[in-house]
Amino acid sequence: MKKLALGVLEQIKNYTDPSLSYRAQCRASICGTCGVKVNGKPVLACKTKVLDLAQNNQVVIEPLDNMPVIKDLVVDQDEYLNKLKKAKTWFEPKEYLDKVYPEELSNFEKETDCILCGICYSVCPAFQNDKNFGGPINFVKIFRFWKDKNDALGDLRIEIAKDNNITSCIHCKYCTFFCPKEIPVEADILQIEFFGKQKGIIQSQDNFGFGFDFGF
Repeated sequence: MKKLALGVLEQIKNYTDPSLSYRAQCRASICGTCGVKVNGKPVLACKTKVLDLAQNNQVVIEPLDNMPVIKDLVVDQDEYLNKLKKAKTWFEPKEYLDKVYPEELSNFEKETDCILCGICYSVCPAFQNDKNFGGPINFVKIFRFWKDKNDALGDLRIEIAKDNNITSCIHCKYCTFFCPKEIPVEADILQIEFFGKQKGIIQSQDNFGFGFDFGF
């Protein structure tokens, strides 16, 4: 049986270096706390078999990018968590709730799978140009509640997306490629932007030509 990255970390902590620090809770790809990089690829340690990513029989496990390192593999998530609060990424129920039918649920069902692991945030190169960019994780949550007919904020979610600098997205699709839950993050951002521009809420902006480094 191939060993999971989390199992490797546990073995190191238990038998080699008890000072090793990392995060892990559910061990079932539900809590999202065990995000790390394995040989440069951002993954959930609890579902990743290290030999699948080994290079020359070597495995390097590192902390996620775009967040300050507190110790070893533990990163400071305060910045992106504070951005989530700014974006009101929670359900605001209407006074009277309507039934939600399966065909309506399908419009945002995949986005409900988001476990706030921060992997999409860690791979996003847009922060190189705009530190105030909300990040992919924000816009997945905005999209999820915007599409819910029982959410009281409605199109105010698009205003919130604008205030979180959604037009700074450069549509590299890394957020979609690396999402462990296979959420179409970039497509959600495109849909929010398109609607916002159609309604005059979001102004068109050319995001190209900044010379980003896409070297993953």
